[in-house]
Amino acid sequence: MLTKNQIKILYDKYLEIIKLETIELGCSPTEVRHLIGRLGEFYCALKTNGTLASETNQHGFDVISEDGRRISVKTTAQINGFVSINKNTLNKVDDIMIIQYINDDLQIIYYDKIENATKDCRIWKDNFELDISKAKKMYLIKE
Repeated sequence: MLTKNQIKILYDKYLEIIKLETIELGCSPTEVRHLIGRLGEFYCALKTNGTLASETNQHGFDVISEDGRRISVKTTAQINGFVSINKNTLNKVDDIMIIQYINDDLQIIYYDKIENATKDCRIWKDNFELDISKAKKMYLIKE
């Protein structure tokens, strides 16, 4: 298991790589979503004083918070659109944290119990889809 210090080092390195990709190489942040996704997991672990799930791409959740809650982390560089939540792995998740990468920084735009997030989702195939703007509004009201 990674220590909090190791997660912080990885967070800083990933952020540096993403900035190089987007600023120096001119890639759109949406083109480096695999890097942004992992960065979001580090960010969530740091914010919740948690740790990463034992397996990369583990079904259902990405981070285990300090109090043992299993968190599905969704990180996006999209300004609008939807975040997909797999209906088939809901039983493996306690909470969801949606993080937005914007202006070379991360911000939490939604963090709550998974069942609260899925109440207002549309359904598409095996997924719930949560509208990003709706998630932001729900989170602001909660805060």
